[in-house]
Amino acid sequence: MNTKNLSTKFLAASLAALISVPQIPVSVSAADLKSVSIAGNTYSYSAEALDGYTQIGNSGVYYALTDGTKLSGNLYGTSNLTYKEFYSGDVSSTDNFDVVTTATTLKAKVLSNAWTDYNEETTPDADGYHILGVSNVNVAVDSDLYVEASILKNSGKELTGAYEEASDITLNENPAEAPAQYKTLKSDGSYVSNAKIIDTVTDATASLATASTWGEYEIEVKENSTKYLRNSREDTFPVGSTIQGIILETTDGYKVGLEHLSNIWVQPYKLAFNVNNEAATMGIAKSDNTAEFKKLVNKTIQKITYLTPNGNYVYAFTDGAFVKPAYAEEISGTFSSDMKTFTLNQVPTVKNGTLNVLYTVGSGRKKTSYTLYSDAVQKTVSLDFGSIPADAEAGTYSVSIASDDYADISVAIPITDQQKEQLSSLLKQAEAALAKAAANDQVLAAHKDEAVELLKSASATSADAADLINELTELLKPYQNTETPDTGDKTPETQPSESNQTPETQPSNTTPSTDKTSSPAKQTVKLKAFGKGKLKVSWKKDKNASGYEITYSTKKSFKNKKTVVVKSKKTTSKVIKKLKSKKTYYVKVRSYKKSGKTKVYGSYSKVKSLRSK
Repeated sequence: MNTKNLSTKFLAASLAALISVPQIPVSVSAADLKSVSIAGNTYSYSAEALDGYTQIGNSGVYYALTDGTKLSGNLYGTSNLTYKEFYSGDVSSTDNFDVVTTATTLKAKVLSNAWTDYNEETTPDADGYHILGVSNVNVAVDSDLYVEASILKNSGKELTGAYEEASDITLNENPAEAPAQYKTLKSDGSYVSNAKIIDTVTDATASLATASTWGEYEIEVKENSTKYLRNSREDTFPVGSTIQGIILETTDGYKVGLEHLSNIWVQPYKLAFNVNNEAATMGIAKSDNTAEFKKLVNKTIQKITYLTPNGNYVYAFTDGAFVKPAYAEEISGTFSSDMKTFTLNQVPTVKNGTLNVLYTVGSGRKKTSYTLYSDAVQKTVSLDFGSIPADAEAGTYSVSIASDDYADISVAIPITDQQKEQLSSLLKQAEAALAKAAANDQVLAAHKDEAVELLKSASATSADAADLINELTELLKPYQNTETPDTGDKTPETQPSESNQTPETQPSNTTPSTDKTSSPAKQTVKLKAFGKGKLKVSWKKDKNASGYEITYSTKKSFKNKKTVVVKSKKTTSKVIKKLKSKKTYYVKVRSYKKSGKTKVYGSYSKVKSLRSK
């Protein structure tokens, strides 16, 4: 060994006698030994078993503190957690969280602590973004666990369990200082909250409404002596857009967690949930926790806990909010041809029932509803249009039944004679436009064919007709100033009046494109029982499609329908799971094609039905 190596060994031995941290052996080159800085300390690691170095499990990675003071106790930082992780230990069950990724049609991020795949550059031009869980969650982690996870991550090892969770934590500027509210990462990779309570409010009230704009059940919390919950455009409340979660608790102690944009919005004094239809009524986001919400039915919600980064606000109610069950049978009804009366096809047996017939214009916070009837449930009732302004825009009719013993019953409305007339008129206009030599509008042609099928269908609903009327109206606009032959028919007025009312003429959420490329064709569908609670849905491949939509329900009218989106045009089958056993399901499929920022839809297949095993 040369003199240089002897000098190096002597120097290393001398330093080792003076300080308590391991030194780099001469036999290990600098290239073989790597280091990482953690909380101001330097840790060196190697694939070789060096003196003074400790192996991390059976990973084959050895490490030692080479500069600084050994960390001990907990370190604190932040992390993004799935809802399953976030609510772990705080609710009765997390089994149904994160089964599917919650999708939103919004184009802007509105809740700062919702963990999403939102991208400032690409999301505004896309269909929306996905909600993955809760962001910026304060987390406590054992210092040794964090150090070892950081080293394994830097060494390129595949991480699982607590190591994987720890490696995703970003330490705070002062990692030794505990925040007020935090979750502790356990050795099994799960979390437990310190559940810091800032205040418990006992004089607030909770009222529950059903069949609301935001969901099948909506709870409104009204404060008396406190002002914690945001209920205005001003985001200066302790519980506002930074909210991380909400927990509902019943009188028997069952707890259910809520999700952003499915149940929680920027003004959290109101919240909503669905027990049947996983898609929020507003169409903003789909929930994956409906199975848990079903367990709240016939129970009283006695407590609501709002979770924020700084701590929890607990609302304990004297009376609580009773979650009424849904009425088992489907109720339908029809408007008279002159729109002066409405008749129920079946009168439900309910306690203190009230029949409500509304005409609604606008949407969201600009929505205005006019009451045409609100009184005792009767077979046939007269409608009063006197409250509707003469210049009111086209809107939507809805009929519901409120009672003491059931959640509000949404009454199914079939297509009306006025809607049939309107569709027939639009059909003639479409045919005239397509007959022109220069017209090669495949999108308009597809919608024309869909209108023909809808007019033939005995099970067509007013909602289906309203969507198609609006789509055809939009598609025909480019032809209105051309020399299209006069068909002698004009689109009937959609303004509300006592003599001419067209239910459900509110514009649909998706405006079809006037792109004249090949549009998706009408679909066909096949069904096959695929084990208990499962159905296999098959359809034909459409070369002009971008994907497919499967719509299914236990009702012929497709009330409480669910929709599954298949994003690959190459896929021609899908197994629908978690269905009710021994129930008849009605299924239809349509193709869609993305055209710019919109989706162009082909015609639905014929409805097929099959009883599940």
